[in-house]
Amino acid sequence: MSHVFRRCGLGLWWAVAVPMALADDPPVHPCPGLAVASVQTRHASAVALSCDGARDAIGFLAPLRLGGARPVLIELVQRMPADLRRDAVGCYAPRTHRLMVLELPGFLARERWFGIPASPTLYRSVVAHEVAHALVGCHLAGRQLVNAAHEYVAYVVMFATMEPATLQAVLAAMPGDGFRFDGEINDMRYTFDPMSFGIESYRHWLRQPDGPGFLRQVIDGQVVPEMLLTRSVRSAAPSTQAGGGAPAAAASGERP
Repeated sequence: MSHVFRRCGLGLWWAVAVPMALADDPPVHPCPGLAVASVQTRHASAVALSCDGARDAIGFLAPLRLGGARPVLIELVQRMPADLRRDAVGCYAPRTHRLMVLELPGFLARERWFGIPASPTLYRSVVAHEVAHALVGCHLAGRQLVNAAHEYVAYVVMFATMEPATLQAVLAAMPGDGFRFDGEINDMRYTFDPMSFGIESYRHWLRQPDGPGFLRQVIDGQVVPEMLLTRSVRSAAPSTQAGGGAPAAAASGERP
């Protein structure tokens, strides 16, 4: 499989943190015990799972004391916007703070993700990944951050909060040793193979003497340098997208 978390366009996004409710909009369900997060969906059965993903990300990043906190609305949608990749399962637009995740049945229909069968547990991790992007995006308050740095943090949050048995299954399905050098955290490595980038980022992070401190350095722009290529890629694609799929040259037998 190839493109997991890529960029998506901003043309469709509203310029408000939480969209104003329209008559035919799905209801918004506040997350119990989580004042900053809510879920918009017509399927109440998916609320608890989505709130758990948000709670995972918020709790994991809490020690970093990121600033700029604002409400996070997790929109569960039947299909992703037409201008995204057909295999996208989630998207966060930092300029407008809009976060969308494919509804659970649509995600499960992908059959496999990160080398293992798609499941509600993996879906919870998709939400955690996107909420991590949102928390970092709010903290940045408009400051640019290299795409690879943004993704490094979101992947670490996703895997570090993943249910242990599921995490072990992913690690077994995608063997590796992790990045040996910080310089391997770069946009070219991410673009070439986002799934590999994600799991290798997590393995790299596990070796850091001060895990939270290292993540804060990544967010502060001290680890991944900004380059001309990175700048051009970011300007052409200013938000994050979660998906899964494989180009013909790199097919793995997993359906997008």
